[in-house]
Amino acid sequence: MTKVRALQGVLAVLAVLVLVGSATGCGLLSDQTKQEAKKKVESKAQQAKQEAKKKVESKARQAEKTIEAKGQQAKQQVKKKIAAGQEDLQEKVDDLKKRVETGQEDLKKKVDDVHKDVNDLQLRR
Repeated sequence: MTKVRALQGVLAVLAVLVLVGSATGCGLLSDQTKQEAKKKVESKAQQAKQEAKKKVESKARQAEKTIEAKGQQAKQQVKKKIAAGQEDLQEKVDDLKKRVETGQEDLKKKVDDVHKDVNDLQLRR
C-alpha cells in the first residue's frame, strides 16, 4: 500500500510537471506563475521523498527489532537444548556410577567368596 501511495504521489508530481511544461511551452503562464508552480512541485517532491525516507527507516527499525527478537529466541532454544543435554549427560553419568558401584560390590562379594573358599580348603588340609 505504501509503495502504491508513493507511486501515486510521484505520478501526481509528474502530471503537474507535464501540465506546467505544456502551459509554459504555449506561453500561457507568466514567469512568476511558472516559478510558483515550480516551487510547489519541488516542495511536493521533497515532501514525498521525506515521507518515503521515513517509511523506509521505520521498516528498517521494525526489521532490526524482528531480527533481534528472533536472535533472542534462538539463544533461548540453544540454552534449553544445552540444559537438556547436560541433564541427559548427568543422568548417564549417575547411571554409570551406579553400575560401577554395583560391579564393585559384586566383585567384592566374589573376592570374599574366593577367600572363604581358600580358607575352607586350607582348613581341610
